[in-house]
Amino acid sequence: MFRNYLKIALRNFAKHKVYSFINLGGLTLAITCCLLLGMYVRHEWSFDRFHSKTDRLYRSWTKEVYKGEVFTNTVTPYVLGPTLKETYPEVEAMTRVRTSTLNVRKGSEVLSERVHEVDKDFFRMFDFELVSSAGSNPVQDLYSVVLTEEIARKYFGDENPIGKQLFMQLDSAMEAYTVTAVAKTPPTHSSIRFGIIIPMANVLPYVSDKMQKSWFMIDPETYVLLREGSDAEKLKAKFPSLLKTALGDKYQDNNYVINLQPIPDIHLNTELTGGIEPTSNPAYSYILGAIAVFILLIACINFMTLSLGRSISRAQEVGVRKAMGALRGQLMNQFWSEALLMTLFAVVLGVALAFVLTPTFSKLSNQELTFRFDAVTALFLLGLVGVVGLVAGSYPALVLSGFRPVEVLKGKISLKGDVSLFRRSLVVVQFSLSIFLIAGTILLNQQLNFLQGTSLGYQSDQTVIIPVGVGGPEGRQLAERYKNALANHKEVRNVAASAFPFAEEDRGSWGTLGFTDNRKVYREFQFNAVDPQFVPTYGIKLVQGRNFDPANTADTYGGIIVNQAFVKQFGLKDPLNEKIPGRFHDHRIIGVTEDFHYASLHSKVQPLVLTMRPDSLFKYSENVNIGSSTALDMSVRLAPGQLSEQVALLEQTWKTVALNEPFNFTFLDDNLHRQYEAEQRLSRIVTIASIISILIACLGLFGLATLAVARRTKEIGVRKVLGASVSGIVGLLSKDFLQLVLVAIVVASPLAWYAMEQWLQDFAYRIDIQWWVFALAGVVAVLVAFLTVSFQSLKAALMDPVRSLKTE
Repeated sequence: MFRNYLKIALRNFAKHKVYSFINLGGLTLAITCCLLLGMYVRHEWSFDRFHSKTDRLYRSWTKEVYKGEVFTNTVTPYVLGPTLKETYPEVEAMTRVRTSTLNVRKGSEVLSERVHEVDKDFFRMFDFELVSSAGSNPVQDLYSVVLTEEIARKYFGDENPIGKQLFMQLDSAMEAYTVTAVAKTPPTHSSIRFGIIIPMANVLPYVSDKMQKSWFMIDPETYVLLREGSDAEKLKAKFPSLLKTALGDKYQDNNYVINLQPIPDIHLNTELTGGIEPTSNPAYSYILGAIAVFILLIACINFMTLSLGRSISRAQEVGVRKAMGALRGQLMNQFWSEALLMTLFAVVLGVALAFVLTPTFSKLSNQELTFRFDAVTALFLLGLVGVVGLVAGSYPALVLSGFRPVEVLKGKISLKGDVSLFRRSLVVVQFSLSIFLIAGTILLNQQLNFLQGTSLGYQSDQTVIIPVGVGGPEGRQLAERYKNALANHKEVRNVAASAFPFAEEDRGSWGTLGFTDNRKVYREFQFNAVDPQFVPTYGIKLVQGRNFDPANTADTYGGIIVNQAFVKQFGLKDPLNEKIPGRFHDHRIIGVTEDFHYASLHSKVQPLVLTMRPDSLFKYSENVNIGSSTALDMSVRLAPGQLSEQVALLEQTWKTVALNEPFNFTFLDDNLHRQYEAEQRLSRIVTIASIISILIACLGLFGLATLAVARRTKEIGVRKVLGASVSGIVGLLSKDFLQLVLVAIVVASPLAWYAMEQWLQDFAYRIDIQWWVFALAGVVAVLVAFLTVSFQSLKAALMDPVRSLKTE
């Protein structure tokens, strides 16, 4: 019996090639998109779940309440981890994780590498696979180092690195570290991504005793592993008593709280940021997941509408089969078999296409994705086959199979009004989803263009950022030597040094200082330590006062330049020569700049202080948050010319003044663009998805138009004989479909407006949603729908009426 169903189904597919192609093509495209987008969403939601002890691993974070202000920190005091392990038996192990950029020697060459510093329980807690190891715990001993396979090949080639020495500069001199293990590169869905690991014990001698013991000075991340059966909530309830003892009089009314965050929560929690690795906005996963569902739904609607549209022709088939003795159950099985078989074909093709397109989609999404045909994927595909097949085949199976053969063969059967209404409703839903995506694509690209086109208040073109790599007096001397060495080169317009560069978010934001003002109100402002060339190099506009004067000692140690946001927030009517309201009596304002966007446009411009020497600012501050190393960065503004030759000049000059420091550089414009990488990826994916959605919708519309023309062949012939024009017939056949698209515009526009309004709230600087966006999306949908329908309508209108009537 099944073989007969299969033969009949294949015969029907071959006989009705257009409808088979539309259904198969639409479903295949939709399933491919669904699998690719689902791959991205799964990747985002799978972060840190590969560890065998995931359910017992937590990252500690703290919350401080200071004079009404709440501060949450995912980087913690050095003392926190050891104290938790020593105090509570529930804590089985702990590790602190910190990163530094260190100089590493490779032969005669010195390179900069990102290094993770961890405690000895690190590999006991986390399941990072070791390819080879000299012992059970590779970070147990001082001056041991663990490399990933990639880093090991970089420094040792094909040699076995175990037991060999790698020279790194943690302080002022190069020191030898012995390679004790080689690890696989951490998975892309890990919140800890390392290349080189050294023991935290090697770092602690360079951390002041005060900082190691302070509960208010923060630097490393702290992870804990709870013992089996331990309850994290019950453990957290014990922390206040610990803090009362540790902080004494400074602990009042829960002004200091220790929390535990499950590690799978780290990557998609945007409320707890500021850790070593950036977090991801879960909204983007929801958006892409919704788009996948939209596209799949559009394809499923195609399947259903074409099934309904072909019901009349299938009804005649039912009449013949029933007259030949076929039972209703057999007919139901036949219809469902055809729908299930078509869906199965689409799933097989969709899986094959998704597998082939995975590398391309990985580049598009900037994620290292792999196609996993596992139990979850298999269950999803089986469910898809069942749901789509059963639903799409339900009308012919349940309704057509019940028709009386005598009535059908006499031509007395037709679609009921409610069925026609249902089919029209499906088309409206289908195009509403497409218009929703088109409008969303337009608005998303508008916002992205706005972000990238907004004046930042400074000049960023032709600017190269070069990290000095050395802090303190030595770094300042190196920066000065480099500036002097570049002074006579016509290719270089200007050179400046600053503690924080623009737009390098992996280095953290600019520094933040907190203090209590004269009115006993807690205040904050951001700061950067700069030299006198910083303002002219970037073309930052001064609206009042003057720039720093290098010959004026008062400017060096007490002069500050503030922005307009600072003047406004502190209520300074005549800011020049004013002091910061508080204990900063050594500092006076010598200039005021326009508000320039030193951070991304996701956040508003905050009060800012530029100073040449921040040391005395630190002295009068109650809270200092630097966020990254204050080793200087050089900003070199180049004249127009051959960039490759100019960069070669910068490198050659660097090597003459910085013998032991590697030359690294980035272009400022590239750094600025990277601030909006997430939005750029989303824009690309949504644009492609909207094109695919409208394509699938039009495939269905083409099929429905073909059916409509086939049913009205006689009517078209009669109208042409009576003198109807080609344009009149095209308009007649297109009108019904275009009305449905117009209804879809009315339905989709408010939904798209609401969804995009919610998304835009994440930006401090954003576009205003204009009505014409939805009008444009509607025009695109109407135009594409008209072209799709008019193809069949024009073909019918140009047909010889004699042939049309003869066919009938």
